Amino acid sequence: ATHSGFSFVNAANVYKVCDQPHPTTVRKCVQACMDGDADTAFHALHSLWAQGYSALDLVGTLFRVVKNFDMPEFYKLEYIREVGACHVRVAEGCDTLLQLSGLLARLARVKRKAAAGALPPM
Repeated sequence: ATHSGFSFVNAANVYKVCDQPHPTTVRKCVQACMDGDADTAFHALHSLWAQGYSALDLVGTLFRVVKNFDMPEFYKLEYIREVGACHVRVAEGCDTLLQLSGLLARLARVKRKAAAGALPPM
């Protein structure tokens, strides 16, 4: 299908055909959250939202990226817990950009919790 539509098979064209957000952009969101920078994460997410991806697609890709992201195990579990809770809310119909923005803020807050001593340090 990729070759028929674009005459060239590469990662960008495959993601266009599959209509899934590109994991590299989502990885930038996760890295920004790991750095505690919710604004940068929001701008990356907003660019995907503006391209027309649904909240369910974004949360699903975010889960896959977090699952394979190189971070301490405890933080990975915290991130997966937050993404899972957001996935439930999105699946129930609350699929807005505000819901996804709140998720990014909660992910960025994980580092601040660690700095305050509520979680193990990174």
